[in-house]
Amino acid sequence: MGSLALKLDISKAYDRVEWGFLKGIMIRLGFPEVWVDRVMCCVTTTSYFVLINGKTYGHITPSRSLRQGDPHSPYLFLLCTEGFTLLLHKAEIEGRIQGVSICRRAPRITNILFADDSLIFCQAKQSEVQVISEILQGYADASGQCINLDKSSIYFSGNTPLEQKNWIKDYLRVKEVDRFETYLGLPMLVGRAKYHSFAYLKDRVWKKLQG
Repeated sequence: MGSLALKLDISKAYDRVEWGFLKGIMIRLGFPEVWVDRVMCCVTTTSYFVLINGKTYGHITPSRSLRQGDPHSPYLFLLCTEGFTLLLHKAEIEGRIQGVSICRRAPRITNILFADDSLIFCQAKQSEVQVISEILQGYADASGQCINLDKSSIYFSGNTPLEQKNWIKDYLRVKEVDRFETYLGLPMLVGRAKYHSFAYLKDRVWKKLQG
């Protein structure tokens, strides 16, 4: 039986964060209520105006979301994804998912999450895929996140049977890829020709210097 990696596409991750979920996560993680109230005060007192032809119009008061560009927002969003991590960890402890390991003695990995860049790992079994789907749906309902499976992608190990691949792709409604190109801006697979894999970094730094 093979294994798989699922790369999730989350639509407008910051804009969809439910404030109640964020507050509940912080309290559950053990942060003092006084500190939580101060953080939520910063989050919930924001308002927006629409700029048209140089003039401001309206007074929009949101009921959810984290402000883009706010230095606190990435950290607060990571606290939200901690709820997703805990759900996966609970399923792993209960034996419902196994994750993958790079060698026999290495620890098993079920997920790699950083902000809205998410990779999920499990065995290519119908039972484990169903558990992952249930966790994704539960997390989306609680947090307000919109996980777009149509734009997500899946990668299978070479020993996964074709029949199993087809069932999983149809069940999750995701497309299969030969490999993931990048994660957090870095190449997922690096062969012996490391110069060619990382040459783009030199070009990117050079363009920044020119600016």
